[in-house]
Amino acid sequence: MITIMCKRKSTGDYLSATIVQSTRSDARKRNPVATKEALLDAARTEFQRMGYEAASTRNIASEAGCNAALINRYFGSKIGLLEAVMEECIDLTPLDGMPPNEMVAALVDIALGKANPTSGFDPMVVAIKSSGSEEAQEVIRSKLGNPMVEQLASLIGGDNADQKAGLLLSIVSGMFVGRVSVDADALSADHNDALRELIFKAMMAVLVSGS
Repeated sequence: MITIMCKRKSTGDYLSATIVQSTRSDARKRNPVATKEALLDAARTEFQRMGYEAASTRNIASEAGCNAALINRYFGSKIGLLEAVMEECIDLTPLDGMPPNEMVAALVDIALGKANPTSGFDPMVVAIKSSGSEEAQEVIRSKLGNPMVEQLASLIGGDNADQKAGLLLSIVSGMFVGRVSVDADALSADHNDALRELIFKAMMAVLVSGS
């Protein structure tokens, strides 16, 4: 199974990462860099758990061990904090150079990883849970959605690469909706063998269409 690593420290892979919780003592040092990282770590947890609208800046600051006013000082606002969380959190370059069948197999692994989306920071979970906020959606589109499509499209190449990339990533994100939001029994991890074959065929059909 391929691991898609993020560029930012502590944001982990594309859809499966470990959140490193900062301790209150770290934040109390009043080191601006440490405080900002503590706020980002806490924000990742809060945004993933609650979505943008329901996320509490007081909770974020409390978990970071600092005053909520520091969110405005370092990030300008709650939406600025979301922008920082989403910044450069996607890196699909490990797929570079893979033949189509291996690339699709890696994407299938990522899609099936949606069975346990709370195991670490998952920017797509934040995106889906924040879908009710126009403000958050604009950030997610510019920091996550479009960059993901652009990166994958550059690896796919050829005609309609952007559309193919968008469809492939929609299948990945759709597994979260089906398994977690809808909680469909037919998409549960108990059926991974059958799902793997079906998703692989669907993704391959998208990837090689028009070739």
